[in-house]
Amino acid sequence: MMLLVCFDLPRTTKFERKQANKYQKKLIELGFTRKQFSLYEREIKQKNTREKVIEVLRTELPSTGMITLYLLPNEVNDKQITILGENAVKRTIRKPRVVFL
Repeated sequence: MMLLVCFDLPRTTKFERKQANKYQKKLIELGFTRKQFSLYEREIKQKNTREKVIEVLRTELPSTGMITLYLLPNEVNDKQITILGENAVKRTIRKPRVVFL
């Protein structure tokens, strides 16, 4: 199951920008991958892990921010379509993983 985080954090003042950047870094620390500027995803297999992550997202959210969470079953997530522009570069921010075959 994928947990999709959509957030809207104000960036009007220097303080708000700092809070927004801190929240984005927290998402990456929690293992999320950036899909778009304010859209992050993470695969979560266990319910208790999901609840812990959601609680961290709730407590770390700046007071003027808003997030929406979507739980997407693998069947739905596996059918997503990404369309890139001619010169677009698909980027993912993720720590490298070692795979043994």
